[in-house]
Amino acid sequence: GYRNAIETVLPESDAAVTWILKSDKADEQTFRYFSTDGTFRKDSTWTGDTAFDITSSANLAEFIKWSASRFPDRNYVLVTAGHGTAWRPDPGHEGEYGLLYDGTTRRSMSAEDLAKGIGMSEVKIETILTNNCLQGSVETLAEWNGYADYVVYGNSYLPDLGGDYPYFIKLLDGGSDMRSILHDYVRHCGDVFNNVLYPFEDGGSSLTAMDLTHFDAILSAAGKAFAEMSRSMERTSTVTDPPCEYGRNFADGYRAALNSSLQMDMLGSPATHDLYDFLYNSVLFTGHPELFCCLGEFRDALEQAVILNMHNMNLDSHKLSFNICTEPDDFTGENLEAYRSSRFDQATGWSDFYTSLIGKDHKDDLKGLISE
Repeated sequence: GYRNAIETVLPESDAAVTWILKSDKADEQTFRYFSTDGTFRKDSTWTGDTAFDITSSANLAEFIKWSASRFPDRNYVLVTAGHGTAWRPDPGHEGEYGLLYDGTTRRSMSAEDLAKGIGMSEVKIETILTNNCLQGSVETLAEWNGYADYVVYGNSYLPDLGGDYPYFIKLLDGGSDMRSILHDYVRHCGDVFNNVLYPFEDGGSSLTAMDLTHFDAILSAAGKAFAEMSRSMERTSTVTDPPCEYGRNFADGYRAALNSSLQMDMLGSPATHDLYDFLYNSVLFTGHPELFCCLGEFRDALEQAVILNMHNMNLDSHKLSFNICTEPDDFTGENLEAYRSSRFDQATGWSDFYTSLIGKDHKDDLKGLISE
């Protein structure tokens, strides 16, 4: 369907499009295509065999290099389409979590491997446009930081419609800067997505365009907030305004804030929380003045980076949303070691704070998602 739709705008467009199509049927070949004279033509010099791995960093790098060699000296947008899941540590590299789910190998490409493929290609990618669910994990975006200037992601489940690529091409032809293009694209698609009736509990919609060149400031502000929270867990609240409780120690307030910032997740457990909501509610539940200042710095960094977030009433009350991994079992043993190797954790120290906050005595304090 998208091929026909894109071909309606290509004859009048200066944009060029390449794509690679992997079937979920094990006996079908993989093919790649390129646009020419307003239509798509199959690359007759190449055929991926039935075992072609769409999740391979090397295969992604080769596809990017081939695309750039066919259409040199351009600005490049990498579009991914297929099933996606929220970020989790994957110590065995089993490919359980990520994007570009391969229906034959039953594996997904991790956020780290997508970045690796871009790096191996040595081609400058201006924008990553993900048509995959749940790519708004802050850990995912940290892996892509430095590998593209901009990213469009869904922090929720995305509808099968996915995105309006012909409209995106028309925006490119309009000659605006990429920041303005992505603002208009997300406004257009998000307005439609917000009215899809998602068939799951706690369903909602959230689509975001982000300027990754400002992401280092987000990591810095988050790291400062986590360090302040780690230092202050034994302090007690002197504030009487609800939801503060006078005399309650800050650690209990942080745990209450964590429970109040649950984000949509299909795993039926408190595996994902909203990072901004957590910091915001931590201030409300503790009255911690130094953390109040950290929250301001974090919000200011977000507002510099987030071009536009479109969301409906079921999700993302603060409009600036990142999922953050908080499944207790993801912070023990090999999973914890894998988490600590993530770029987000190395930049912010989240795992040290989180394991101290939860620990074995409070592992069961986090509530799961409840549906009525």
